[in-house]
Amino acid sequence: MATTRDRLEQLTNVERELHDHDVVALEDTWGVEEAGPPAAAGQGPAVAIPRSSLPSRLLEPISGRWAAIGAIAWVVLVGIGIAVEPPPTNPNAVDPWFVDALGTILLAAVVGAFAGFWLRRRWSLAASLLASGLLVASTLACPASGHHTQVGAWWVVQLGCGLGLMAMSILGLRRG
Repeated sequence: MATTRDRLEQLTNVERELHDHDVVALEDTWGVEEAGPPAAAGQGPAVAIPRSSLPSRLLEPISGRWAAIGAIAWVVLVGIGIAVEPPPTNPNAVDPWFVDALGTILLAAVVGAFAGFWLRRRWSLAASLLASGLLVASTLACPASGHHTQVGAWWVVQLGCGLGLMAMSILGLRRG
């Protein structure tokens, strides 16, 4: 009696898949000879490998491991970045509109990344890459905007956290 859906489908599948030992047996009966040594680079015909489109690749699932790695990395590294940041030089200063726009896009990208981690979709890592890129850009722009006038070890730690999130996102996109 089949207890799982996969096992049930495997038992009821009428088509039989060929395994390596079946293929070897078929080659022996058909008299197929072994192929010669592979051609050197540039001597054989080029074989195009079909690639799926970007939108279809972004809809592919990621493993639960990569979804957990992404969510935990964001919580831990952003927490560290916030913990080491000193108070602003002038807390009453009004930020320019583009700094507020950058912060809004960053927040939307982080929320999108967490939604994608929950759904275990590859686009979550793309949203994470966008958000971490914006985080690095805002870290680099922080001293230039006058929010903090001095750059110290906190800035290096915060920049390292943002670059770590970028690296995690890129690795997840490649492997996830």
